[in-house]
This record gives sequence, structure tokens and C-alpha cells, in this order.
Amino acid sequence: MTALCAVMEVKMKIETIPSGAFATNCYILEDQGTVLILDPTGKPQRILDRLQDRVPAAIILTHGHFDHIGAVDELVRQFHCEVYVHPADQVLLEDETLNGMAGMTAHVRTQTTPLMEGTMKLGQIELQILEAPGHTPGSVLIVIGQDCFCGDVVFEGSVGRTDLPLGNDSQMRQTLKMVRMLNPQLNLYPGHGAATTLEKELNDNPFLRTRR
Repeated sequence: MTALCAVMEVKMKIETIPSGAFATNCYILEDQGTVLILDPTGKPQRILDRLQDRVPAAIILTHGHFDHIGAVDELVRQFHCEVYVHPADQVLLEDETLNGMAGMTAHVRTQTTPLMEGTMKLGQIELQILEAPGHTPGSVLIVIGQDCFCGDVVFEGSVGRTDLPLGNDSQMRQTLKMVRMLNPQLNLYPGHGAATTLEKELNDNPFLRTRR
């Protein structure tokens, strides 16, 4: 008798750590032994506690605002991992007058690696990087399989503001046109608030449901 074995696909593990005054979502991703950190907020110990004995291969930033970058230097000191950010947002990491809000700022002194549009592989995780300017000039979407980590570009029921330094409403309009063309089955993991799906946002989000 021939045994039939079903091969089950193991889904990437996604851990969410909301932190700080704006409840910014830091994400820890793990797949086949590769661990990535997206948008480490200003509470490095919370991230370290969640990692336990896992060592991240890299830190990836969806953009350069203070609430998404505060723990970068401490994590690099611990793990000596690379930090990826779009070159257009490098200035935000270094200039506290541009990345802050309500008197809160951050500064990244770690040397970064350019995060460019296209496909890249870190360990066992393949990422598709999509430029999504508007909220900041170097905002990106990070697509991994059916999961999209969208920073402050799209939220449940809303989109990122463009009235902060270096924000650009015209660029955001173009970005939202691009978002409307993506696979509606994508799961969206925003920089703040609950996860959602692109299909839901295309139906319910007024900034995506209508043409701005």
C-alpha cells in the first residue's frame, strides 16, 4: 500500500508589539529560522523580551518617523544586524526636526543599507519592496507572500497623513492609485491599529473606495 503524505505549508509567524504614545506596531517575522524586525519602536526591552534567544537577520524600516525607529541603535548594538531604509528617508533618521511629533523625536546613528524597490531575499524570507511615497518621501510597502506591511500608508479605514515635514499629498494620491491595483487578497499590517485586508479597505476605506 502506498502512503499518501500531505505537505502542509507553514505560514510565516507574525508577532505584533504595539508600543509608545502612538501605539506603533513593531513586527517580528519568523520563517524557516529567519527572523526580521520591522519598525522597532522606542521600547527596545519589550522587543528583546519577545525575541528571547532568537537573533534577527535584519531590521527593516517602512519609513523614518520617530515612532518607528526609536529602538534601532540599541538592537543593532545587541545583534550587529543590518538596517534597511529607503534612501529618501535617510534624512529623517538623522534630523530630529523632521522625524518628530508633539515634542517626541528619535535619532538613528547606525549606518543603514538602501532599501530599493524590487525583490530581495533575507535568509529564507523573500520580500517585495514597493515605493509608496506621500506620508514620507521614502515610505515603502513590504509584501511577503499574501502579507503586506504598509507602515503609515494605509490603516483600517484611513491612510497616512501628509501634513508632516516632507509629506506630499500629490505623491500620496499616486501611491493610493498603486495600492488599488494590488491583489485584494493581501493581508494588511499597518503601522498603527489592527490588521485588515486590502479587499475590506477597497470596500470600506473612503480614501481607497473613491478616487482622491
